[in-house]
Amino acid sequence: MNLFARLTILAVTALSLALGGCAGTAQGLQSSTYRNEAPEPVQRPVSQSKSDALVVIRYPALIHAEAETIYVSSFANKAIGGEVPLSQHSGPQTSRTAHGVISKSSYYAMSLYRELRDLLPPGTVLLSPHMVDWTEEQGFHSRPILASEQIPSVITVDFNVYSFPDVNEMMDSPPVTFGDLVTPLMVVRTSRWGQPALNGVLIASDPLVGTAWRQAEELARTEAQARFDGPGEAPPLPLAFIEYLNERDQVRPDVAVRSAADPGSQRLAVERYPVEKIQMDPTLVANLGDLPPESLVRGDPFAGKFTRGAAARLVRLLNEIDHQRATFFARQAAFARFDPELARVFFVQSDDESVRARLQLAESLVGAEREFLHAQSESVYAGSFEGDYGARMRRIIAAEYRMLEERRRLARVQNVSSAIAAIALAGSVYAATVTTTASAATVAAFSGVSLMGSIWALNRALDSKADSEEVNEYFVARMAHASERQMSVQMEWLESKELITARGFAEFRNKTLTLYGSRVRSLAVTADARCSFRHPDFSETGLWFGECRDGQAHGAGYGAVMGSRGPVVEFLGDARGGEPAGAGGMILGDGSPTYFEGQFSDGRPAGAVQVERAGSTPSLRRYRDGQDVGRAEAGQWQPISFASVREET
Repeated sequence: MNLFARLTILAVTALSLALGGCAGTAQGLQSSTYRNEAPEPVQRPVSQSKSDALVVIRYPALIHAEAETIYVSSFANKAIGGEVPLSQHSGPQTSRTAHGVISKSSYYAMSLYRELRDLLPPGTVLLSPHMVDWTEEQGFHSRPILASEQIPSVITVDFNVYSFPDVNEMMDSPPVTFGDLVTPLMVVRTSRWGQPALNGVLIASDPLVGTAWRQAEELARTEAQARFDGPGEAPPLPLAFIEYLNERDQVRPDVAVRSAADPGSQRLAVERYPVEKIQMDPTLVANLGDLPPESLVRGDPFAGKFTRGAAARLVRLLNEIDHQRATFFARQAAFARFDPELARVFFVQSDDESVRARLQLAESLVGAEREFLHAQSESVYAGSFEGDYGARMRRIIAAEYRMLEERRRLARVQNVSSAIAAIALAGSVYAATVTTTASAATVAAFSGVSLMGSIWALNRALDSKADSEEVNEYFVARMAHASERQMSVQMEWLESKELITARGFAEFRNKTLTLYGSRVRSLAVTADARCSFRHPDFSETGLWFGECRDGQAHGAGYGAVMGSRGPVVEFLGDARGGEPAGAGGMILGDGSPTYFEGQFSDGRPAGAVQVERAGSTPSLRRYRDGQDVGRAEAGQWQPISFASVREET
């Protein structure tokens, strides 16, 4: 036997053993961390603003042509679950896998949306699809297509599914979304004031913890700076996954984390969601492509293995969060877009009747915008899940499953030549080609995959070179039913109801603003927009937005002192002589801040104060001259109100 023959036998034997050994790794987890979460009703405060949403789901939906190259390159460089060989970085399969992440995320996000929508009050769950983009000014980023993120929301969820860039590793351990296997990634946030000690970060997939934390710090800085610079607002936050791809050589910050399997802990820490390669019900997946419309929800395999439990976990979060505290600053920012005078008075929390009347009008306007955006979300859901997009995606997923099952069978029987062919064909859903190494029988078994088109083709059909102002129309036209693009919302004012019909959000906002301007009443209360504010531990002088005397904070309002990296002090409450004095809440320090709520004197905590720090359980402490002197009793503590109008306690 010659050397070549011996080497061939050795190579085939080694490959056969490898294929047989990896057969088991093609299976995913049978149960997600959140699968056993029990649903519970949401307990909304009676006094919550009617303008607020409860959940906004952000997800990648489109890729701008300008961003494709850098997106694919970053996707290969920042692979989760292993390293991708350099030879695979620029290949067509890597590119098409990267595009598949976007397309599949658009489909699977609909499952999470539906589960939350059915658990929560009507109109309180919104979709915010993002375009992955690149511009000379902003670099690589994502931006929202719809205006959903302009609505105050208790929590936001960044959601996408993930696939390892190298399709040759599909049967091995790296995470993948293919056939009956799906790997969700998720970041859940509330506002900085909703959970100050954690900068608002509540849940993050393990690889995204550092990114989510850095984004939260940057958001605190940009939001405070927008108030300082006013009028204006902070730029929209890119998706955590896209920002993760954009980052280079970032050291993971020292963030307090806890396991997602231990949700009952009272310790303040980011819930770390592990990277789960979940195996969905194979019977449901196999029949996805043939489901009739009336069976789509019942036949959704992702709901039973992930989204139903994840939605229940999110509802439990909603029951743990103070909704008014979480949305207070977002409401002020929403009002500032169309009523700067009201926005200045907002921090005073005045109970004057003229303020109450204008707040009711403003909340009606934002509430109507929320209803319009909810109608858009419903239309996008119908197009993405029930329409042509969803039908094509289900056929692709079912075909992937048949391909993967054949690969598992061939690996089990160690049929080397057929298994090699199946590996090549497993990438054909992305590559849209059939390799010449495939046997005739195998090609016949998978020919439907090539004929029906690929995820690559599906995503390319949605690729957009549209200008920013055209994206909304473009997206709704592609992803929603055309008949639903013209929408009507009934807007309730103080004494009347108005039916407003518009073809897009810009037209709708113009109509509501015109109506608002015709009904608005003058304010009997005024507030200075820029008066001085100090904290005794910092030399910098900050700004105060509220009641003033002699150019210094005096009365109710909001103040902040900015450091080089962002706000080092934020305070909402009462002040005297330019410093916190009276009831209030204070976020102190950047990086990992401490939150104090209670009484203050001469700028520092005084008396019974609730203290919240990352890594610790919130506690009631007694302070004297700014020093912690021991435990305080619950009856001694007086929490502050985060209502638009200050409530008596």
